[in-house]
Amino acid sequence: MSAILKSWAAIIVVLVVSAGAFAQLPVPASQPSPADLEIGQGKVVALDYFFNHQVKNGTQFHYIWDDTKLSGYSKFGQVWQQYGASLASLPRAPTRLDLDRFSIYIIVNPSTVRNAADFQPNYIRPEDANAIAGWVNDGGVLALFANDRNNCEFDHFNLLAQCFGIKFNGDLRNTVPTHKDMARGTFSEFPDHPLFKDVQMIYLKEICTLTVNDPAQVLLTAPKQDGAEGTDVIMATSHYGKGFVFAVGDPWFYNEYIDVKTPTLPIENRKACENLVRWLLSMASSPLTVTSPPTK
Repeated sequence: MSAILKSWAAIIVVLVVSAGAFAQLPVPASQPSPADLEIGQGKVVALDYFFNHQVKNGTQFHYIWDDTKLSGYSKFGQVWQQYGASLASLPRAPTRLDLDRFSIYIIVNPSTVRNAADFQPNYIRPEDANAIAGWVNDGGVLALFANDRNNCEFDHFNLLAQCFGIKFNGDLRNTVPTHKDMARGTFSEFPDHPLFKDVQMIYLKEICTLTVNDPAQVLLTAPKQDGAEGTDVIMATSHYGKGFVFAVGDPWFYNEYIDVKTPTLPIENRKACENLVRWLLSMASSPLTVTSPPTK
């Protein structure tokens, strides 16, 4: 091979390798506008570390800000921060004093006996539900992210959710056996709503459906799968007193799937995540008690 051909071959190899590496880079977050940054200014977003409490090698993990692996919420946390909000975590059952330090409180996938630390789950009690409902009534914004029947505790979670007219059904939908089946985890028909603005498709894998009663309202439905008749409720909201609740039957924006991309499906979880963050922050207020919150 001539020296010129060898040089061209080397260049081609470098380009191919570089292209492959670029394909693995994380999807960059969109740049928020100054108005977007103002949405989160002075607001505190707290994530439950108590009802969801899983431990590996002596360290809490799974759907928490601190977990930077695929199982974590570190990227979700960065989106809240990019819109000007501060992050906090709550490693105990919430009291009204705790909640008054937050603008938004998020509970994700309360632990079952099988996945709880030391097989001892911290269940949501009636007094916890009452404290949270009272805080929402006075203006708090609550986000509830469940999971499928194999991973989430529902009986006690629903003590809280049903205060707002929402019930997690504890079933299993959107099973995705292999990478080739990813279309089973997608939704692409959306209402005209800020959460779905400019979003073509979202991906939620192995989720539960919802039942909705007053004062809650359905946000997203989809036809039942596998030829069954009717529709499933996928997401719901509830205006409760001065506050607001958002509910979905999936952890959704954990690190593994916030930036999921495929060659054939126009999945835009990242865009939906940014929309959700802006939307919830726009409805949230600064904490009722302006003190240093429990930080992450």
